[in-house]
Amino acid sequence: PVAQTEAAPLSVIDAGVRKPLERAALQRLVQQCCAGLGADVRPEPILQQTERNLYDGVPMEEVYKAAILAARTLIEREPGYTRATARLLMHTITKEILGREVLAEDMGEAYRDYFPKFIKKGIEAELLNPELANYDLVRLATALKSERDQAFDYLGLQTLYDRYFLHVRKARIEMPQAFFMRVAMGLALNEIDREARAIEFYEVLSSFDFMSSTPTLFNSGTLRSQLSSCYL
Repeated sequence: PVAQTEAAPLSVIDAGVRKPLERAALQRLVQQCCAGLGADVRPEPILQQTERNLYDGVPMEEVYKAAILAARTLIEREPGYTRATARLLMHTITKEILGREVLAEDMGEAYRDYFPKFIKKGIEAELLNPELANYDLVRLATALKSERDQAFDYLGLQTLYDRYFLHVRKARIEMPQAFFMRVAMGLALNEIDREARAIEFYEVLSSFDFMSSTPTLFNSGTLRSQLSSCYL
């Protein structure tokens, strides 16, 4: 595709509607994803490479995908871009699962609203153990720390998205902090004051101080709660 100049008009398809690309909004998103990552992680190279790969009438999902790919190509040059790429991916995951864009500062409230609905949807889809509905879901939702979504590197978050997050008919229903809490709830099922123990498990998992092995991450809290791993 022909590279677009700053002044060139560019239309996108967003929710079936054709409209001009809001360059300022795209710029803000990329700037937010680079914030606090040091002077060597800059939004300009990501934006330039993103726009090179756009074309008139591009779906909005492809715009965000182009930004992720643009940031990913910069990781070899400057490892700090792995965090920026993960944040761009997190934006896409949020939009896919919640159905809307959510600013980082509003994610805490979004998680509190989403989490009980996620547990209910997982049980209805016969993915999650119905016993999870008996937890104090409001208390657990309030304990979720949305800012920890910003701590992933790209490979870690992409791996969780590709392999670990629960999905219904190929559509993901699980976001990162809900994933950690779901695992924690499965581990705490037989504990006394299990909400407190689930929050304790969640804290060490979501802060990356400890990470359970794959069978636990896959199965904890589900109908197939087989948690054992192989050890040498």
